[in-house]
Amino acid sequence: MKKIFNYIPVAPTLAALLTLASCENVLEVKPRLAVDLASAYTSPEALNAALIGVYDALQSNLLYGRDLLAIPEALADNGRATNKSGRLNAEYQNQIGSHLGNWTNTYIAINRTNLILKNLPKVTLAPATKDAIEGQCLFLRGLMYFDLMRAYAYTPRAIVTAQNLGGVPLMLDGVEGLDQITLPSRATIDACYAQITTDLTSSIAKLNNTSTFTRPFFASRAAAQALLSRAELYKGNWAEVVKQATDALAGGVGVFQATPAAYLSSWRAAQNPESMFELSYQTAENIGVNFSLQTTYTTLRTLGLRTITAGFGDLVPSADLLTQMGITRTGDVVTRGADVRAQLYELGTAGRGTAEVECTKFLGKGGQVNQDNTPVIRISEMYLNRAEANYELGNFAAALTDVNLIRTRAGLAALPTTTTGAPLLAEILNQRRIEFAFEGHRFFDLKRRGLDIVKIPRNIAFTDFLILARIPTGEISLNPNLKQNFGY
Repeated sequence: MKKIFNYIPVAPTLAALLTLASCENVLEVKPRLAVDLASAYTSPEALNAALIGVYDALQSNLLYGRDLLAIPEALADNGRATNKSGRLNAEYQNQIGSHLGNWTNTYIAINRTNLILKNLPKVTLAPATKDAIEGQCLFLRGLMYFDLMRAYAYTPRAIVTAQNLGGVPLMLDGVEGLDQITLPSRATIDACYAQITTDLTSSIAKLNNTSTFTRPFFASRAAAQALLSRAELYKGNWAEVVKQATDALAGGVGVFQATPAAYLSSWRAAQNPESMFELSYQTAENIGVNFSLQTTYTTLRTLGLRTITAGFGDLVPSADLLTQMGITRTGDVVTRGADVRAQLYELGTAGRGTAEVECTKFLGKGGQVNQDNTPVIRISEMYLNRAEANYELGNFAAALTDVNLIRTRAGLAALPTTTTGAPLLAEILNQRRIEFAFEGHRFFDLKRRGLDIVKIPRNIAFTDFLILARIPTGEISLNPNLKQNFGY
């Protein structure tokens, strides 16, 4: 993505962000080219630069650069920490306080979207361009609030009532100075999801699928429909899941890879052809050897080359996930079954210690080590969202059709037409687990259904307070209206 930056005021949505030590955390995420604040939102060019700044914020390793993909795999039963760098060990062990930490960066980015929305009516633009900017801001704000809710709150259909302290603060007005700072309390879970739905629905009305903003690197109508399908899945609004997933599939954004070979090739392309929304990284945005997805998941620099070590391979597939994918290992020999997705996992190097079977979905596909685009929404998710929703609606035949599409594309046999009930649901959830392994879905899929995490080194019950992330302690100390999550 071409980067154009201006100074976006980083006055945050919560007063605590203004007093972080030396303001270092705030400054780390501000755009890198400053212009005078008075002109920041008075021209189309400045508004476009401000919008690019929001996308840029999502690229942080604390968000979609690493954590929103890797930590949910470590917290759940998909990932196993190797201790090759010490990173993600605590998350894998589900230690107190070791969880997602997307609060601060996300609220700063939300404030940026709010400021754009606040100033957009004052700028003269062609109606279509104005709609495109507004629609993207609403999409991004909906996405960011959804990610905050996934980390810090329960989902509407899976709540531990005795431990529920609500959702997150809803900040919908841009803050430019200290005089505008408020100290909000946590909105209810239902209110937060209602706001997410409102933002995405409004985004769908403003966006189209043929904008001059390049897809899938900028939000489109189909991307907003896809995200709304995901949010409605978390809410258990099954009919709406089916509608939004179906509409998203018809939007022409992202191409379902219908054969095993095409699917495998999609993960070797710099831009995944299945992406409905994907964050693009340029050379200057390389996250580096400590925190990139490549170094987190694999020691390899190049597929099949075990003599050169590039990354750490901090998080590798659990034994159970390998079994589910049909992968076995004897010494240095890795054997795979019929599932083509198993070919995305191979033996790494011994350069950092014991060689492990590692995930190679992210392997410097753009030609630079430790630099990969991040697919945030892939079109395959729409089939599995719709399958799960149709199962819950009792439409077993429709659910089976969609889950079989994923199975046969992977090279597996279709399930018989007699598959219904609990076995069908188990297969849908298992296909989600395999299909989106190391893409950041597994922990949230277990959590939204109220399921325990069964893993080594220990099981985590859904009722355990560790299911929710800890709100930053600085926020709690500076905002008397903000309640910490239970157990912290």
